[in-house]
Amino acid sequence: MMKNLISKHKKWFGYAIFALVLTLALLYYRFPSDALRHYLEATAQKANPLLSLSIDHIKLQLPVGLRFERSKLVLRDEPEKAIFSSNSLLVKPLLASLFQGELGCSFNCRAYNGNLKGRIYLNRDRKGNSIETELQLSNIQLDDYDYLSDLIERDIGGSLNGTISYKGPCDLLMNGSGKANLTLSDGRVEIVLPLFTLNSIDFDKMEIEMLLQKKKVNVTRLELKGKKLRGTLSGTIGLKKEIRKSTLDLQGTIEPFPAFFKSIAGIHDTIRFFKKRLKQGTFSFVIHGTMAEPRIQFT
Repeated sequence: MMKNLISKHKKWFGYAIFALVLTLALLYYRFPSDALRHYLEATAQKANPLLSLSIDHIKLQLPVGLRFERSKLVLRDEPEKAIFSSNSLLVKPLLASLFQGELGCSFNCRAYNGNLKGRIYLNRDRKGNSIETELQLSNIQLDDYDYLSDLIERDIGGSLNGTISYKGPCDLLMNGSGKANLTLSDGRVEIVLPLFTLNSIDFDKMEIEMLLQKKKVNVTRLELKGKKLRGTLSGTIGLKKEIRKSTLDLQGTIEPFPAFFKSIAGIHDTIRFFKKRLKQGTFSFVIHGTMAEPRIQFT
């Protein structure tokens, strides 16, 4: 039936296809990149005066999509601190979401020598703007992401992979809910354990499972495996608007390996402490206090 309809109105279908191709060609070659770029930058500033968005270039990606080249989101008072920056970001609308009263899009982003892709849905209700997103991370190099170290006030590095999902308000993320399953490989993290003489721990793999709910992050599982030690961690982090003041209620275990003792050779008190505790098997610890001032106690 469809074939007969096309055959009967072949001329008009030809005109329609020609018009569509011509329209797409004009949009591609005469796309108002600068006007859209200025509009998005001004809109971002209006939405949050504390932040500043800059986009080097925007171009149309056929058939339907926008590609943002070299975009950056920074603190307005500290422009040297980039909250996020990307080499390229491709955004495509999810037309089906419009029929559900939402604005949805898929995205694919090259950033920090890795890739982020996923979907995001925006909705407006009586409480304001809400967001729902699913994000997949591949080979994100945390050594290149300076803002994360500034945020948690700890040096951290490695290759990050995993998934993150979130649903809740746009303005205050800790009021929403979500989960994360992450793996950090060939990593490094700064530690603040008084009995450790190391400034940081190098590890082969760190696996993390976390849930966000009711302004708390539940660390359901954290396992660290390296050449020097193996460890676990679980518990809760009570979130505050100022991340440094977030409260800690965590417990974990540590099992040092021979390579750990070699790294602290000559520090006899520390070696004696660990060897004495290891006679009782893997030993445990608790962490209280805040992100800025954690208090660690071995149990």
